[in-house]
Amino acid sequence: MENKIYLDTNIFIDLMDSTRPFSKESFMLLKHFIAEGKTFYINSDTVTNAFYILSKTKRYTNSELLLVIKKTVSIFTVVAVENDEVLRALDLCEDVTTSFKDYEDALQYICAVKIDAKYIITNDKGFVSLDIKIKKTNEFVF
Repeated sequence: MENKIYLDTNIFIDLMDSTRPFSKESFMLLKHFIAEGKTFYINSDTVTNAFYILSKTKRYTNSELLLVIKKTVSIFTVVAVENDEVLRALDLCEDVTTSFKDYEDALQYICAVKIDAKYIITNDKGFVSLDIKIKKTNEFVF
């Protein structure tokens, strides 16, 4: 658990889009944790969402975007999103005793639980968690 860091989609996108507000902090954080030997996780849905969002920015041609995403994905372990994860995330959103309203956040949380992550790093102010620490990039001091 100690070395497992789960990254929300916004952090993953920050690494590929230098115009985003937290891009520099996200890159520095990743660089720092790589030096410490941490293992980074994203889920397969993150790659899909990142490709879609980045393709809309028109910063990259399609072939450039494919290359950038491939290179970025290569430093992560991708957690598969399967039936169980989808259903558990939907159940979390349906459960009125939890604060989960956003399906994508619930899915991120379920995938982080699946790999027993120490943290979920996100810059999403509305991200909630039940028992995994949520950290923002600006909470880390280098």
